[in-house]
Amino acid sequence: MAIHVIQSQRIEVLLQEMLRAGHQPSANPFEALKTQHFIVPSAAVQAWLTVRLSEHQGISANRLFHQRIRAFQWFAYQAVLDNKEKVRKANIPRMIIKWRTYQVLKAFLQAAENPLALDHPLHSIIQRIYDSASRLNSGTEQQLKKQGMLYWVSEQVSRLFSNYMEYRGHCFKQHAAGQACDCSSNWLKDWGQNQPLDLDRQFFSAQTAFPGLDSKEQLAQQRQVSDFAKDQAEKLEQWQRWLWHREFHADFELMQGIDDDFWAIMDHPETRAAALAKLPKQVTLFTVLDLPPSQLAFLRRLGQYIDVLILHFNPSQEYWADTVDANWKKQYDVKLKQRFKDKHPQASDQQIEAFFEKYTLEYGQMKESRHPLLTRFGKQARDHFSLLVNLAAGENGEEWEDQFPADYQDHLLGKVQFDILNLAEPEQGSFAFNEQDDSVRIHVCHSALRQLEVLKDQLTYWLSQGSGERPRSPNDILVLSPDLKDLEPLIRSVFAPPPREQFFDDPAQAEAVRKDSVYLPVKIAGVAPLDAQNAWQAVLGPIQLPQGRFSLEDFADWLNLSAAQIRYGLNAEQTARMIELLSEAKFKRGLDEEHLRRTLAPNDTDFRYSFKFALDRLALGVAVAEHALWDDTLSYAFVRRDDFELVNILIEIYQDFAERRHWIVEHEMGQLRNVEEWLHLLLRDLERYQKQGVAVLKPVRDAIRKQITMLTLSYYQEEDSAAEAQSDVLKDMQLPLPYVLQEIQSILDAQMDQAVPSGQITFSQIGQIRPVPYKLIVMLNLDSGQFPSRQSHLPFDLMDLLKPHLGDRSRLEDDQGAFLDALLLAQDSLWLFYNGFDINDGEVREPSSVVQEFIRHLALIVQGSSANPNLPVLAKIEGDIEVPANLQALYSVHELQPFELQGFDAGRSGRKIRYQDHWFHVAQQLQQAQGARQPWAAAQAAAMPAPADVLLDSAQWIKQMTFPAELYLRTLGISNLKAEDGLATDEPLLLTGLEQYAVRHFLQDQSLKASSIEAAQPELLLDQLPVGKFKEAAWSVSQLQHEQLWQRVKEVMQVEHPVLTAVTQRQLKIDEQTLMQISLPEAPVPQWVSMTPSSARGKRRAQIWLEYLLWLAALPADAPLLNYERIEVCNDVTIRCSGIGPEDARVHLARWMQAWRYGQQQPLVLPAALMLATDKNSALILLEGKKGEEQEVKWQENERGVLVLNQFDKLISKWTDPGDFSAFDIRQDEANQAHADWAFILRDQDSVRRLTQSCEQFAYALYQPIYSHQTAEQAHAD
Repeated sequence: MAIHVIQSQRIEVLLQEMLRAGHQPSANPFEALKTQHFIVPSAAVQAWLTVRLSEHQGISANRLFHQRIRAFQWFAYQAVLDNKEKVRKANIPRMIIKWRTYQVLKAFLQAAENPLALDHPLHSIIQRIYDSASRLNSGTEQQLKKQGMLYWVSEQVSRLFSNYMEYRGHCFKQHAAGQACDCSSNWLKDWGQNQPLDLDRQFFSAQTAFPGLDSKEQLAQQRQVSDFAKDQAEKLEQWQRWLWHREFHADFELMQGIDDDFWAIMDHPETRAAALAKLPKQVTLFTVLDLPPSQLAFLRRLGQYIDVLILHFNPSQEYWADTVDANWKKQYDVKLKQRFKDKHPQASDQQIEAFFEKYTLEYGQMKESRHPLLTRFGKQARDHFSLLVNLAAGENGEEWEDQFPADYQDHLLGKVQFDILNLAEPEQGSFAFNEQDDSVRIHVCHSALRQLEVLKDQLTYWLSQGSGERPRSPNDILVLSPDLKDLEPLIRSVFAPPPREQFFDDPAQAEAVRKDSVYLPVKIAGVAPLDAQNAWQAVLGPIQLPQGRFSLEDFADWLNLSAAQIRYGLNAEQTARMIELLSEAKFKRGLDEEHLRRTLAPNDTDFRYSFKFALDRLALGVAVAEHALWDDTLSYAFVRRDDFELVNILIEIYQDFAERRHWIVEHEMGQLRNVEEWLHLLLRDLERYQKQGVAVLKPVRDAIRKQITMLTLSYYQEEDSAAEAQSDVLKDMQLPLPYVLQEIQSILDAQMDQAVPSGQITFSQIGQIRPVPYKLIVMLNLDSGQFPSRQSHLPFDLMDLLKPHLGDRSRLEDDQGAFLDALLLAQDSLWLFYNGFDINDGEVREPSSVVQEFIRHLALIVQGSSANPNLPVLAKIEGDIEVPANLQALYSVHELQPFELQGFDAGRSGRKIRYQDHWFHVAQQLQQAQGARQPWAAAQAAAMPAPADVLLDSAQWIKQMTFPAELYLRTLGISNLKAEDGLATDEPLLLTGLEQYAVRHFLQDQSLKASSIEAAQPELLLDQLPVGKFKEAAWSVSQLQHEQLWQRVKEVMQVEHPVLTAVTQRQLKIDEQTLMQISLPEAPVPQWVSMTPSSARGKRRAQIWLEYLLWLAALPADAPLLNYERIEVCNDVTIRCSGIGPEDARVHLARWMQAWRYGQQQPLVLPAALMLATDKNSALILLEGKKGEEQEVKWQENERGVLVLNQFDKLISKWTDPGDFSAFDIRQDEANQAHADWAFILRDQDSVRRLTQSCEQFAYALYQPIYSHQTAEQAHAD
């Protein structure tokens, strides 16, 4: 029994050795049925091994994988020791450490100020928590801030103590029996005895990079920095020691006791045989990413009893445990020579070199630098190699076996791998680079999105180059990124599958999309699927949304989640109708009265426009299908029969939201629940979704069940009361729900650490899938500052401040090691992407320092390098990027946009190839474009289709003729989105003009139905009046305006009790193909009087005129010849139309119909709001005349004999007004070229010329009769 180490630079070779070791001959035929045990560094290696073993053996069975040595260690404890409960209790999850830390420190945060004395060990950390909340005024806000900060501190402590237990809780030396441990690394032993660490001995004096070589000034500066760092270390050590000694030392002693019990059984001759029968005869360790001392010691002792096969991925076949970083070595050499020169100022260069050679020969063997990439990026691998050398030094029969193949491909990547294998010093110009060599490629882009777009084209080309001898498939590709979570939505967008055929009505269009789409199957490893994330958000909606404003938009977003629809049995159409009902029933924001009270003033009792307000209206509308008030509830009159079920579902949704409204803040309200209760409540909600068929929530359910299991297992109780009391404290631990949800999210996010290869193109976070070989490895976003990442620095970490030890891990070294692994494990090609330009200003940017180091090495070994290896000859390539001249062929600089013309040049090489995707058509159009961009709207009249019978609605026709832009767009089937098309989420505070019109229109309807205006009930306008005190004010003002309007009607009709003209509907035959449904007086009358609560703006004046024409045109031929008048009393003026007869009306109407047909073919720039625009006195802006005389609109003939407006420049001025000083949104002004519809139609056209043409052609025919036969009488001020 011994440790057997097999090392290789190729993972495939290690796999073959593992297969060979697993097929050792045995006399026992049942030996083949026994479970084989494998220790792997990650889930990625486990998945890769499972697939490869299945491929070689045809089946994957009787294999048990343990992730990291610690997992097998506790498996062995559990198998050998009889007291299973004791073993289970000793293995404390990190989450339990966090929660126990929170419970311990929470007691010190209840007071308004820090209750601890300055000399208390916890004072510094508690004061830091208090300081974080000191800027807040509210006591509740301060308490919430302190709780949040405490939970964050607890999270960091759990990480720290987990690391300390692995790296600082064990003795590194082999002591004799009874000899006390004095290892400086065994912190937890000292803390267990409440003994402070010897910081003078522990403090990392290596702040001085080169001991004995620095100047006095440098030493003084370094001492100042060291003093500050030491002071910080003392404070950290005090509170961490106190917390460890008080809360966790007993647990750690229990863990060490488990280890002692295990080895007592294994070392005792009488119990050893039974114990070995419970353990496998051999355990295989397949590569390592970390080697903590405790786990290393476990393997060393275990190798005395069972076979331990270590398959080690070693970059080099040479002994390189003594190598150092090349940069460090260069700086050291310079300072060494400088010190000699300072002592011997007269020394010549030959004497300095002689001293350096002698010093290096005698003292510098341990500072040898060979391959710069290995020593620069391989510190982690070097430490592991050193630890394994110490582990299997041959003292107990350990064996080492090298399996380093010598066959490396003859390309640049193979050259680098071969040099690292042999630990060869780089030789200048030693490699003759072939421009067809594509083993290493560097792609320079402008953004992460552009990188992915380029990558898709490059991968498509790479896959297409496969052959029968060397096939290529998507599962040969690994794409790595330092920021995968940020990149995830872009990956889903760029690598989205082509749309399905059912999304297209035209089969030809579907075929064109398929032709332009390249589908590459991708898998984002370690990231929860988007549908699972959305489903979890659907579950959290009723819990989290009531904590915010809870607007209609928020609710609509939640209800549109697929999981929410499945939960309540809704389809897309029902969901849209449900949101429409809530919008029409005036749900703006707030769940109900109780929810609104949190944000309203104490004396504000207006709780309208909430979800409950709208729901009550809808529920009443089911029974009372009219706009009526019933028991203070205003019914909604337009609930359809098929809406009944939807209203019932809305009631169920409201009940679910109301039940969970306080869950987030229950802890602050004094309604305390323990963690277990929260988890079961969440699990209950989850199961409701799953019962309805939401299957994607399995990862969330597993995360919650995992927490419940860990919490339940931690309730272990022993006979002593102290342990039982500790168990009760944990069992009854009360946490706010947000922290429980945070833990669940952390478990989901931790799936990043469980990333596994897939059968598709695999995207992964850098460092998660290693060491696994791929034919092509791509690394994205290798930007300066992005990689290596420094974001995962652990706060309060004493391991960062004090002396490091062999095997300690750091994020920087992990990222550098991941880059080295990618370099060595890429079998065919390695692609590096970085953003070489600032996307805003195009400024050139440098890549990551790791990439720069790699480029410098390549520039040195490739032929054509400069005489000075440290200063390569640079050349400028595209975008003024400076690169080594002999590496220009490695670079591909890509365009800013995917549709740039040069991107689709057929003569370009495969390195920058583009495929004819949807961007190709954009580039094609740009390439074919000549001269100025042509307007899209028809410049010439389009051919009209054959005439057909048409039935028009007069209201719609009049609306389109007064605003011809809508006529043109409607004919083309185009509709621009307007502001009112979105969901209204703000309750009215002050009524807009349109809303004021709605209130006055209601009063008008009520006055026609009732005998007096006093009969109108303001309660019937609960869905329109503003909130709060403005409600009464708006009602009173509207009543006053309505009374004034009626008074003017009396004056016009000259009767005490006026009656407005009743109207009816009938059809009018315009011509042989056209009928129109029009409104006209119910009985033959000479005067049609109406009243409107709006102002008589230009558009309304034109509408009144067209109503007048249609009325007269519909009169029978034998109608009496009277002076027919159309009168409308408006808010500001009274409009009168008179002076024409039925025959004249038909002539004028024919001209409007001619304009209508013209406006369907091309833009008719003749908006009524412009042609009848008025000034602040309600007078037309086109009127002119001398003071005291009657003013009129004047016309004049132009050079072509066409009558044009004399004051046309006023129209142009208003049409082109930029609206800089207007309070009105000019994009909604129909009389202005900036209106959204006009701007869309007249894009790339001269809008003034269009206006001029339309006026010359139609203005006189259409609007001169209005100027002549329509008057506006100013309302008299009271």
